[in-house]
Amino acid sequence: MALFAYMRGQAGSVLDITFGRVWEGRKVFDAELPFPKGVSFLPAAHYAAKVESLPAELRVEDAAGNVRARFAAPADVAPPFTLHLALACRHRPAVFTEKGGKLRLSRIDDWPEGFDPRPAANLDSLRVVPGGGAGAVAATLSAGVGQADVRFVTRGRQGAPYLEGGRLFFTFSARFFGSALGVGSLDPAAPEKGVRYEGLILFDYGDGILRNDVAAHLFLDDETGEWRGWACNFSTGSDGGPKGLGGRAEGGVNAVWTRENPLHGFHVMRAKPLGLSGMNEDPCGVWDAKAGKWRLLVSAFTKKGIRAQMLESDRWDGGFAPITKTVAEDSTGTTIACMGGDFICLAGSVDRAYYVYSYPFLEMRGKMKLEPTPWGGAKGWPHGRGWPALVELPAGARHRHILLTMDRVNFPGMPKPNWTYGTLSIYVGK
Repeated sequence: MALFAYMRGQAGSVLDITFGRVWEGRKVFDAELPFPKGVSFLPAAHYAAKVESLPAELRVEDAAGNVRARFAAPADVAPPFTLHLALACRHRPAVFTEKGGKLRLSRIDDWPEGFDPRPAANLDSLRVVPGGGAGAVAATLSAGVGQADVRFVTRGRQGAPYLEGGRLFFTFSARFFGSALGVGSLDPAAPEKGVRYEGLILFDYGDGILRNDVAAHLFLDDETGEWRGWACNFSTGSDGGPKGLGGRAEGGVNAVWTRENPLHGFHVMRAKPLGLSGMNEDPCGVWDAKAGKWRLLVSAFTKKGIRAQMLESDRWDGGFAPITKTVAEDSTGTTIACMGGDFICLAGSVDRAYYVYSYPFLEMRGKMKLEPTPWGGAKGWPHGRGWPALVELPAGARHRHILLTMDRVNFPGMPKPNWTYGTLSIYVGK
């Protein structure tokens, strides 16, 4: 109830606001953070080395010096150049080259048969080392070559914005060929300065395997002091082999939690299946104090496509069942936001629109107004299905309403299917 008292009467309908873009940008191996102390290998990270002569390679070795995987520098690029290796856990590794200030994809490789880079024991037993004409390897946490699936981190159970050090924090999918969950932040008083990369989160299902689940909603539960949330189990798509990007586990969404602040550097959160029926993604949840229920908005897979649907439970970590039918419109990035003391529901769409729905029963209310639109002049998929991450700040803030979103432009040369979009955009309410 405190959130409603804090925000009631402070803003009108989101449909009355025109959002103007103040910044756009894409991180391409330029938002690096060092590995934490004592860690020599991460299965979702960026490795780079200067190549002075050919042949050259990057190798994954164990503590005994046994080569577990090797990634050769391409022979069609003349040294000197930088060789980049981007890992997204069990998903296929991506090899890039950088020469003359231009970064290009060289190829998508496979992990050797039977080798899994994800066990937590690898953190201090494996390492990436140079071979041949490659120089020293720089190992870093990375925002990838594209950022997508943006969601503001919230505080409390009712969706209030989480601020730390005066900055708004958000999660995103750090795109390589596969993806991992990144953390970023922005200054709400100066959003035109753009975003800052803050860290990487992987997930452990209790088996000591580090997984790259994405498209999460994280919140700090003030009542328990625990960080909680929901994330899509995309990592299970590669359990049967290194080539998978589909094949996710039943339900599609996990409950995730940790006692430590996961927003800085490298962190591992625990996870377990949420127990949803069918297939779902893009979860966003709140505790509805009036109803005495947890409400979770998802993008549900139906025979007609992916559609928004509201779920309800007595518990945050399971027991959810639908309380609405699915909406008629294609949906992605389903979001519950707080406006003027009330919850509203948002969803991106292949229709090149950010739809606004009532809470909790998802009656259509209209479309958000954005100038310019994040999908430009492209028609439909893949550029239309952005994520409308919206936050309302207290009265007196320089910008009362901030929208963070992205386009769906893939990194050049990526083979299909892939999810290497996109460019981030920050809008403010006029």
